[in-house]
Amino acid sequence: MKAVLEFNYPEDERKLLYAIKGKDMYVTLVSIRVLLAKRITHKADMADTLEGVRNAIDDIFYDLGE
Repeated sequence: MKAVLEFNYPEDERKLLYAIKGKDMYVTLVSIRVLLAKRITHKADMADTLEGVRNAIDDIFYDLGE
């Protein structure tokens, strides 16, 4: 199956970014959600949790070449 997507660049730059990198962005959001679910408790170390979130975001930016 083939799909043709048309974008008016630069006006649709954000839509183009989502079309190209959307799957990777979604995977990162799911990873962050899972990380938060594992770490957040009533006695959670918030600094440690936020560092984990930051690391997950940094990893995806690295993987995407940003």
